[in-house]
Amino acid sequence: MKKWFQMPECAAGKKRLLLSYFLYKIFGSSILRIIAFFVSLSVFLFNSERRNSSIKFYKLIKKPPILSTYRQFFNYANSLVDKIISFSGNFDTNKFILKNDPNIYKGAFFITTHIGNIEILRCLIEKFDNLRTNIFLQGNFCETFNSFLKTLEIKVNADIFPVEEIDIETSIIISERLKNGEIVFMAGDRISAQNENKVYEGDFLGKKIQLPQGTLKFALMMNVPIYFIVCAKEGKNYIVQAEEFISEKNKKQEKLDELKQAYLKFLEKYTLKYPYQFYNFYQMWD
Repeated sequence: MKKWFQMPECAAGKKRLLLSYFLYKIFGSSILRIIAFFVSLSVFLFNSERRNSSIKFYKLIKKPPILSTYRQFFNYANSLVDKIISFSGNFDTNKFILKNDPNIYKGAFFITTHIGNIEILRCLIEKFDNLRTNIFLQGNFCETFNSFLKTLEIKVNADIFPVEEIDIETSIIISERLKNGEIVFMAGDRISAQNENKVYEGDFLGKKIQLPQGTLKFALMMNVPIYFIVCAKEGKNYIVQAEEFISEKNKKQEKLDELKQAYLKFLEKYTLKYPYQFYNFYQMWD
């Protein structure tokens, strides 16, 4: 069974991001929605590896596998369109519906998932007293987005870090930024290619899966409020839901074990709530 990082890239590379951006600037979002339809159809028809993984997922949660798989691919393609719009500065932030007090978005560590479209939340957060975000991505994605932003001279109130290169210096920088009220986003549902063995096992949808320990350990090390967060589309709006991790444990291992179970519970809850926006296009379970 292939891990996600052993599969061909699913997200857009720099050239495709640039092309999409310029098409949007010239023709508007309609042309990108049309392209999204044909791209998702092409992936559905010709990328058997991703299609079969998706079909297995929908069979597992008892959804019509073929129709559900295409719907998932189409939703993902359209989420990329929304990302392009957000980079242009034209995304309507009135489309965000926050389910939590906005005050939580200060000095907190947010553990994300590949459900929905958490990246576009940045356009709303930047309006919270000019709040700065620190985003951790896999190295190749980090390089792609940094290069894309630099090429177009797009200014964002965020720093993007490669998750594989977290060291003592990075930890000190992030700790200081959190103390100054900045926030951190880091995904907790994909194993790093450089840390395949630093994982934990848990139950997800009745099956055993492996998830990375690094994100959880890093979050606990920062000693700040920890939230699980998802930003998923409902109709024309994006619903933003965060759940705080609260523990009364004192020992580090006990607190870590509790965090593992809480994250798995959160991941399963919102996977079932938004099954067509579950964008892990590989078989997570054995």
